Amino acid sequence: MTTALPEKHSTIVGKDELVHQIAAKAGLNLKETTKVIDAFTEVVCEDVAQGHEVRLMGFGTWNLRQVAARNVKSIRGGKQITIPARKRVGFSVGAVLSQAAQPGKLTSRTRTTRPSHPLNKTGKNGLKK
Repeated sequence: MTTALPEKHSTIVGKDELVHQIAAKAGLNLKETTKVIDAFTEVVCEDVAQGHEVRLMGFGTWNLRQVAARNVKSIRGGKQITIPARKRVGFSVGAVLSQAAQPGKLTSRTRTTRPSHPLNKTGKNGLKK
């Protein structure tokens, strides 16, 4: 018996492609753009490691989160093991990025009017037809 899994048809944008796209939009050369991206990632890593929250309004927020210790069942022997408490980096999505991921949703900047029901139409004098 085989199980049909949904196929993922996603394109991965790596660092090189990201550098090319940003360079084209910003009008910079590839060397400058690579330096900017490397500096950005370095600054975010350093600040988060120090426990600071890094926030790009509308895009998202990186922060350090404390994960509690927990007991899990080992996949090897089935014994209960304890995963110790640790810190991990968390990312919260901002509003602009969240809306970009859902193009069908209306944003607060976009307003559309709904067509009225045909039975609720009014004439020139404001009376129902």
